[in-house]
Amino acid sequence: MQERKERDGERKRFLRQMGGAAAVLLALALLTGCSSGRMETRREIERIKKAAESVAEDRAATHILEKYGIEAVAEGYWVQAYNDFFAPNVNSNVVVFMEHGNRKFCVGIDVDDETVLWDNYQREETDSALQGYLRELYELPPAYRAETVFRLEDAPNYSVATPAEWREKGYAHGNMVDFYFERQTAEELLARIEYLEFHDSWLSMEQSLETISFDAEDWPICEGGYIEWNLRLYASPEAEFVDLSAGYPDIGGFPYFREWRRICLRDKGTEGQEMSDEIFAFRSLETEGITITSRLPYEIEDIIEISEGEAQWEISQGEEHIQAYRLVSHIFEVTENTPDSNYATVMHVSAEFTAQYEGPLYILSREKETGKVKVMKQISSQEEMDALPEAESNRDYKIYFNGTCGMSAGFQYAVAEKTGA
Repeated sequence: MQERKERDGERKRFLRQMGGAAAVLLALALLTGCSSGRMETRREIERIKKAAESVAEDRAATHILEKYGIEAVAEGYWVQAYNDFFAPNVNSNVVVFMEHGNRKFCVGIDVDDETVLWDNYQREETDSALQGYLRELYELPPAYRAETVFRLEDAPNYSVATPAEWREKGYAHGNMVDFYFERQTAEELLARIEYLEFHDSWLSMEQSLETISFDAEDWPICEGGYIEWNLRLYASPEAEFVDLSAGYPDIGGFPYFREWRRICLRDKGTEGQEMSDEIFAFRSLETEGITITSRLPYEIEDIIEISEGEAQWEISQGEEHIQAYRLVSHIFEVTENTPDSNYATVMHVSAEFTAQYEGPLYILSREKETGKVKVMKQISSQEEMDALPEAESNRDYKIYFNGTCGMSAGFQYAVAEKTGA
């Protein structure tokens, strides 16, 4: 009996050892295969980079000379292939950054195929044709700011974002085409476009965006095509800063938006076309230099309750220390729950309001259920905002970013200054 147990134990140990050895061999095989594949990928990427070094700029310059009859200067190039350990990109496309006179543009080439040539030298002319079509079709005034982003249905696989070093020099590699623009109609252009975004903004317009009637038949997009309109109305000139910096107007645009309408048209092949439409109206209420703006589906007066300011609110900073804040504004309260974001209702404290006080001001919130108070934001002085360095990411936002706070139902908000401990 004892001998049988010993034999069974030896057999199990042997099997465990063999299993361990097999696992090691399998891991080595996998690593060898992965290493081999990674080395092959690395060699292919290096080949593309060397090919780009020898042909990219010359081929791009020759293309522009033959197509437009101009001699443009190549300022550098960007190889789309890159060697990332987890997700390397073997891509033979190269973007060349060109300059002619005061115009900066891009040419796209394929180092393995001399027939693949794209450029956006005529992007302004193409944009003008598409924007003009939109304005004429819907009888819209000239846009305060307009931007068009599109991709042709047979466009090469170009990466989306232009590298920062080239973007800062004024280059963008979007809206590249493989044809010569000769005043083709917008309908002809749309038939070749797979993806299209319009961003049109107006500083003031009597007509509401709700009155514009969109019809899918107005847009002959190609099979599988997609079009997105972003139409925006602003209430003040600060829209320039918002338009440049804010990707989501329901957050960044307070308190400068009046309306924002987004319409999407998608062609689903044999299933037909599908259109979605949403519009947000931005309503504002101002009192004593403080503006409350909302994009909820209610009138602003119906969702904001204003009461007289109390003497002070206190914040506990430990068992023995209470910090007091003297309220310098009314108390504001949102009475309706926001369906999707805290920023559906926003408080904005103007620079004129803060200039009345020597010390810093704070936006406080108080939870109605518990009475707990906390500081939401310290409002910087205009001098502090102006002193932000040029490279500071918030600099573009200084017009509206400082003194702006998202509001939620169930809380009360007020502006205050700190008193002595």
